Amino acid sequence: MKKVLVVDDDNDILALVQMLLTMNNFKVDAIVKLELIDDSIEKFSPDIILLDVSLSGADGRDICRRLKSADITKQIPVVLFSAHADVVNNYKECNAQAFVSKPFDISHLIEVLDSNLAAA
Repeated sequence: MKKVLVVDDDNDILALVQMLLTMNNFKVDAIVKLELIDDSIEKFSPDIILLDVSLSGADGRDICRRLKSADITKQIPVVLFSAHADVVNNYKECNAQAFVSKPFDISHLIEVLDSNLAAA
């Protein structure tokens, strides 16, 4: 079972994504606090990270850059997701593998996660 770390500061979206991914045979660790990312990565060892771009007090693209520059996390695929569709034009600048816009279609989200897991 593939493991997905989901990071979003909206508890409702976090709960929905966790439920949908779990129903689609993913093991999910969902966190709302940015301070927990490193600890979660260490303990959960995710196969892929689904990271919101607009987080309270932070930009998911900056977090992605940090993750991609660290030896311990640079190989973990990161999929950014956001309600800001303009991110689709620059998500690769932070070395993310893909972008999914909110609201999203669950089958599209699963397809994006599966394709990036297969490529990893």
